[in-house]
Amino acid sequence: MAKIVPLNKKDFSFKQEISELTDLCKEDLVSVNTIILDKLDSNVPLVQEVAKYLILSGGKRLRPLLTVSSYHMINNGKANNRNKINHIGLSAAVEFIHTATLLHDDVIDESKQRRGKPTANERWKNKTSVLVGDFLFSRAFQLMTKYGNAETLKILADTSVIISEGEVLELANDKNLEINEDIYFDVVNAKTASLFSAACQVGSISANASNTETNALKSFGTNFGMTFQLVDDAIDYSSNKKILGKNTGDDFKEGKITLPIILAYGRSNEKEKKFWKRTISELNQEEGDFDNALDIINKYQCIQDTITRANHFSNVAIDSIDIFKNNIFKEKLAALVSTSISRIY
Repeated sequence: MAKIVPLNKKDFSFKQEISELTDLCKEDLVSVNTIILDKLDSNVPLVQEVAKYLILSGGKRLRPLLTVSSYHMINNGKANNRNKINHIGLSAAVEFIHTATLLHDDVIDESKQRRGKPTANERWKNKTSVLVGDFLFSRAFQLMTKYGNAETLKILADTSVIISEGEVLELANDKNLEINEDIYFDVVNAKTASLFSAACQVGSISANASNTETNALKSFGTNFGMTFQLVDDAIDYSSNKKILGKNTGDDFKEGKITLPIILAYGRSNEKEKKFWKRTISELNQEEGDFDNALDIINKYQCIQDTITRANHFSNVAIDSIDIFKNNIFKEKLAALVSTSISRIY
């Protein structure tokens, strides 16, 4: 049986950093949750049922955490009442955008599980999931107009367009083993990194930051998002379901083209390429195929090379916030990025 690597140590510091940063922002995040619960209300019971099922299913609230942390890093933990822009409401908008994209993604990917539970499309079918996703996008725009200004509205609206374009770009290259890393990075930047970046930017603007500071947080969010997704893709070929709440091999079973697959296919011999075409492009999988996939991926050190690229983005993210004065929020944001790599171990 193929060996799943590189689980040679168990480092849970990423969870610890999220927990500590969440504690620092606890008051704000409670307020964010209050707004989220209020905006989940609907005259249509099914809308409320589906939306609550996903949005209250135990996610990390990582993107709202980035918004409130960015705000407090600039203000050094002190409330800023000079600005009418409300970082709390914008944090909730960011979470609604994220949740809407999850609903749509699961339909497109035909996913059956998320966070260890059946996906919404598995329980309520595709049409309901898509429509509830649209509802959440609409709620996000209500929050943007209520709590933001023209600048934050433009950032979040532009980001919603970018995410949609990323979803279409990914779909256009579905099961295409010939895509290169540039296309893959374009998809990751659009689908994941853009919202990390927007979350940081609206937090910065809410704190009356300068353009230089906001651009620094834009870079931080983008590169953190790239780091996070690269590690997420590597985890699928190296994780423990019990530890990480993700089924090992989900991406493989769905025929997803992620960086470990791109690297493995590019380095494979003809026999191995035929294997990838059958299992990924044709999605014709047999018992033992995942073990064979792991063997090829390990043979060409594709996980290690994926993490090397993730480390590059991680370093750029941390360097981006070097312009800010040292405080606990800056320290914790930097630690969050650096320890996000440890999720794979």
